[in-house]
Amino acid sequence: MQQPSASDVGFREVDQDGSTQGLRSTAEPMPLRQYSRWSVNPFIAMLWLLATALLTGGIWALATMMFTTGPMGGPPTLSFVMMTFAPQGLLVGTVLVLCLLFWHAWQWQRRRM
Repeated sequence: MQQPSASDVGFREVDQDGSTQGLRSTAEPMPLRQYSRWSVNPFIAMLWLLATALLTGGIWALATMMFTTGPMGGPPTLSFVMMTFAPQGLLVGTVLVLCLLFWHAWQWQRRRM
């Protein structure tokens, strides 16, 4: 008596008379996806651009507007708003870079297995 291998999952169809029509595989081999070596995930690319913009914008705001003196009364100006959010931008940009580096390391490790 011959038993099918564990990798060949299948079933036998039975017609209305009860005779089997043969072994038919349910798991057809799927074609292998060919990945190019330098394929880029657009979401990851956008996150890298966002992290770069946050870091450079935060450093620029702190470097140029640190010693700027201006009117303290009146509506808030753009320079005041940028100076207010520069530390948070630096923090978010740094955390984003660290998360992206860990993501790339995880993807690299998965490909090596």
